Amino acid sequence: MHSPTISAQFLRHVANCVELTGRNPAALLAELGIAKAHLDDPDGLIPLAAFLSFFESAALLVRNPHFGLHAGRLAGSDSLGPLSFLFLSAPTLGEAFASFTRYLALMQQASRPSFGVGKRWATFEYMVQDQRLIARRQDAEYSIGAMFSLARQFSGGTLELREVRFEHERVGEYARYREYFGCDVFFEQATNAISFDSALLETRGKVLSPALHPIIEDHLRRREPNSAMQGAGFADRVRTIISTAMLDQPPVATDVARQLDCSLATLNRRLADQGTSWRALLAEHRMDAAARLLRDSNRDISAIALALGYSESAAFVRSFTRHFGTPPGRYRRRMKNGAAPGEERSASSG
Repeated sequence: MHSPTISAQFLRHVANCVELTGRNPAALLAELGIAKAHLDDPDGLIPLAAFLSFFESAALLVRNPHFGLHAGRLAGSDSLGPLSFLFLSAPTLGEAFASFTRYLALMQQASRPSFGVGKRWATFEYMVQDQRLIARRQDAEYSIGAMFSLARQFSGGTLELREVRFEHERVGEYARYREYFGCDVFFEQATNAISFDSALLETRGKVLSPALHPIIEDHLRRREPNSAMQGAGFADRVRTIISTAMLDQPPVATDVARQLDCSLATLNRRLADQGTSWRALLAEHRMDAAARLLRDSNRDISAIALALGYSESAAFVRSFTRHFGTPPGRYRRRMKNGAAPGEERSASSG
C-alpha cells in the first residue's frame, strides 16, 4: 500500500522547537532513521507517519502536552518551506489561504485542506486523510496554530477568530486553548478548522512583497507532477479519492470512475486485478476511521456510528465486529488499556 510522505522541511521547524526547550531531538530522529542534515533538503521527503510519530514523541520528551500549539506559535517564514513564503507574499489574506490550500498537497500527501467563504465567515479546514495514522493530535494543533500564527503575521499582528475546532478530545485545561486563540474552541469535531470574519479577506499583507507571490507559485506549480497520486497503484489512487470525502458522505463509484477517466466496469475490474473491490475499500476506510475514533476520542458508540454515516448504531456494531472480530466497546477498552492497534484483531483470529 502506498505510504504518504511529507516534506522533510516541515520536520525541521518541529526539531528546532525541541531544541529551543533545551532538549536534543537527535535521538528521536535516529529512531525514525532520519538524518538531521536531511531536514535541510528542499526536495527531501519523509514518511508522514514518521513525522506524526516524531511530533507525539517530542511532546513527551519536552514534557509539554501542548507542544503542537507551542510550535504553531513559533511558526514563521521558514517553518513550512516555500508554503510559508507563498502565504506571506500573497496580495490579500483571502489569496494567502486559498493558495496555501491549493499547494499543500504537493508537500504533504494524505491531507485534506480546504478553504471556504460564507456570507459572514471564512473557514480554513485541515485533516490528515489516512485514517490508519492515529498519532495526529500534536500535528492537528500545530497545523491550526501555525495557520493562525501566519495569518496574524500577514495582517500585522492581529487577527480575531470566530471559533476553532479540533477532531480530537481536549487535553489539559481549556483555558490554554482559549488564551492562545482568543475565541471559543470546540473538540471532537468532524475536522480541524479556524473561522474568522470574511471581511478580513481583503486585508493586505504586511510582511513580504506581493511581487514574490507569482514567483513562488510558479516554483510550486513545477512540482505538481510529484503530486499525491503520481506513481501510486490503481487501488491506492482509489483509496486517495475515497479519503478526500467526508466520513458520513462516501463517494459514489461512478463518480470516482469518471474522475479516473474509466468506466465503472473498468474500475471494478482493475480493483479485482489488485485483489480488492470498491466495497472493500469503502469498508476499509470506514473501519480505519472507526478504530481511530474509538481509540482517540470519548464519543459514545452511537455518535461514532452517526459520524461514519450509519443510520443506526446496531448496523455499525455489526460491521465493526465483522471487520475486527470484536465489538467496538471491547475494542475501545483494549486500546485504552494499552493494547497495540493490531493486537485485538490478532487475538480474535488466533
